[in-house]
Amino acid sequence: MPRERHRVTNYARLGLITRTTAIHTLMLSLPCTYFNLRVCKGVNMYHVTEDERAHKLMYKSFELSLSRPTDSQIAKTILSNEDCNKVQSENNLSFLGRVRDVVVMFLQRNELEYRQHNNLEDNPQCECDYDCECYLNKFIMPAFKNLALKFEPYIKDDSLVNRILEEYTVEEKERLLSCNLREVLRLMLYKGLAYLAFEHGLYDVACWHHEATVLMYGGAITNERFNPSEYIESELSARNKSKANKRWSKHNQTRPEKKKQYLQIMDEQNFTTFAETAEYIKQNIETDKKPSYDTIKRWLSQASKGDFL
Repeated sequence: MPRERHRVTNYARLGLITRTTAIHTLMLSLPCTYFNLRVCKGVNMYHVTEDERAHKLMYKSFELSLSRPTDSQIAKTILSNEDCNKVQSENNLSFLGRVRDVVVMFLQRNELEYRQHNNLEDNPQCECDYDCECYLNKFIMPAFKNLALKFEPYIKDDSLVNRILEEYTVEEKERLLSCNLREVLRLMLYKGLAYLAFEHGLYDVACWHHEATVLMYGGAITNERFNPSEYIESELSARNKSKANKRWSKHNQTRPEKKKQYLQIMDEQNFTTFAETAEYIKQNIETDKKPSYDTIKRWLSQASKGDFL
């Protein structure tokens, strides 16, 4: 528990998640024994509400869903487990276990390189949660994509597979090599990335990588090629487009009101020029970065001509 508290607190400090999200994540990570009304030397301990209990169950269900497809499902679909004898079935599962161990080791040795992308100076300050487009586009998604790209050479040159297969007999090695082991490696990698995102409280990112894993698994069943990286990028692009449309819709609704307000200020303050009015508004009312001085001046000019759109 202290380690979990330290990790989540660090991510809140780095800006990966908000303070509210951090508190919520810590609450969900408490062991079940904490979810009772307890009294210790006269001090009331944590008491969970029904909503909080439901959130904990949802959290656990989400975590469980990340385990799919399971090793047994992958063995059945890609390694033709139903056609195997007992020894071959055991080798299938041991092979998948070794691949998973390698992926875990890889993710542990290659940290998320979010620091080199953590520069939001050019972005407007937003009130979104940790998964807003600013953080996602600027450094979270590039960091996860870079991990996938770093692992790809091990998949393509078969060096990793050959090293894992060294412990098997020649017959078993040939049998396993006849299967689509590259797809197995990609499945395990994206399952690992989904868990990594989940552990960091990046639940949207975890969902995308989990969805990519499931679709990849479906492609293996139907013998269809599926690119998980392209899928995630297309989903992110669609999300950003939707958010941008909402943002511009809100912006376009606000602009007519602003124009009327600026004209009223110009009249009340007896200003004679747009520049003078815009300077006053920027210094005393619109003190944030946006709208800019030039924008205010342009809107004043448009409003004076009856253009309030």
